[in-house]
Amino acid sequence: MTCAAIPIRLVWTGLLFLLAGALVPGVRAQQANKYGGPQRGGDDTQVGDPVAFKSKDGKKKGWKVALPGCRPLATPAVVDGKVFLGAGFGSHEFYAFDAVTGKKVWQYRTKDDGPTAAVVADGHVVFNTESCELEVLTVEGKPVWKKWLGDPLMSMAAVAGGKVYMAYPNSKGDRKHYLACFELKTGKDLWKHEIAGEIITAPVIDNDRVFLATLEGTLYCFKSDGKPAWQEKKNATSAPVVSEGECYFSCREQTTVKQGGKDVPQQNETLARRGGDPQDKAKEITATSRLADYLDYGKRRVNSHLESSYQVMDANVGFNGPSKGDAKIGQALNLGQSSVAGVWSYQGSRPHVAGNHLYSAMGDTLKCVDLKTEKVLWKLDPREKKDKGELLDAVLTPPALVNGKIFLGTAAGEVLCLSADTGKQLWSANVGEPIVFQPAVAKGRVYVATRAGSLICLETDDEKDDGWVMWGANAAHNGAGGVILAK
Repeated sequence: MTCAAIPIRLVWTGLLFLLAGALVPGVRAQQANKYGGPQRGGDDTQVGDPVAFKSKDGKKKGWKVALPGCRPLATPAVVDGKVFLGAGFGSHEFYAFDAVTGKKVWQYRTKDDGPTAAVVADGHVVFNTESCELEVLTVEGKPVWKKWLGDPLMSMAAVAGGKVYMAYPNSKGDRKHYLACFELKTGKDLWKHEIAGEIITAPVIDNDRVFLATLEGTLYCFKSDGKPAWQEKKNATSAPVVSEGECYFSCREQTTVKQGGKDVPQQNETLARRGGDPQDKAKEITATSRLADYLDYGKRRVNSHLESSYQVMDANVGFNGPSKGDAKIGQALNLGQSSVAGVWSYQGSRPHVAGNHLYSAMGDTLKCVDLKTEKVLWKLDPREKKDKGELLDAVLTPPALVNGKIFLGTAAGEVLCLSADTGKQLWSANVGEPIVFQPAVAKGRVYVATRAGSLICLETDDEKDDGWVMWGANAAHNGAGGVILAK
């Protein structure tokens, strides 16, 4: 199956329904199917058989499955011999594939559209739909429970200790955002606490604490009973990662530069760290600071083709124009975003810790930082010189770290495998389609989901390449705790 470009159309009648949807929760989801949602063009649900796949240079082999709809896909989850994956923003399909062969094992159709990346724990598969439900299935694809939470849902859930943690807007109530905790097996409400807005990518669990960053940049830490431990407004631009009680994240800073004799704003991004006590304050790791036009919505709105495509995707599910339901989308300007699809896809420069090193893909450059000296040990920009210019969209996925190696994807369709110690490229493979979400690595295979709607598995030829089995490595999304660099 090939994916043709989708023409941009102005749906004037859809605007009237959008305004109604902003006032009446649930209308937007109903109108999406009428005005360009996933049911457009008839049955769009049957996935084809896997085909043998070789990288362009012929050195890496595996398999490829093209999912219906050609939509951008999130990180797959690879657990107990299966690959769990939704069919992307705007779809109603969720699949399980055989992790070795790529053959479809089962398929599930959601009531609402836009399944996020899945987390798998304790025999359960957990994901939410952008509109507007949290769903829990068994690993065999049988429904366990689901809840209608709010519209839209732009982040994914986290699971730890038999509990599900999820952020949502209370669209049928006070329309504020909350972090909520549910019992994994039954869906029982355990607690909820108000937060500033939608969160960046996902909550993160470390021991008995829940960490998160909201779109407008506030870091939060909650105790296991839902009581706040601390919070700090720091213009955070990624979900945090926690190692040995310390919180690491990326953040935005605006400065002023001269341009044409005038003072104009310039967005910058840097990595930062914060201790785990309430009195601690975040501290920037200044050696990592860089220009960050990809965080400047004013520039992206005018010249980013990706931003334009996200607005089209929004319109296709009923989010025409600036109104985005209860998204509080203005908060996403902190990230250079202004669309539901953009926030749904956004992962930022989320760092990861392995040993005494901090790794982060910032825009177009992967950096390795010594946590003791806070010096950059090495950095890598894999783009060819001809592709370099104004950087309005990140071109690297967050890295996955296993077996002393770094795996990441690029907007140019490259899957890169690097030495975590030196940054030296061990191998690369071009899959021919842009990669937006972090790869998964399990039992000698790397799994990437592409922006063009393909799931691709490549054999790494090393069975020790294992342990990064979903976004953030595990269901708690805190890969630092489970990653040990190989000697």
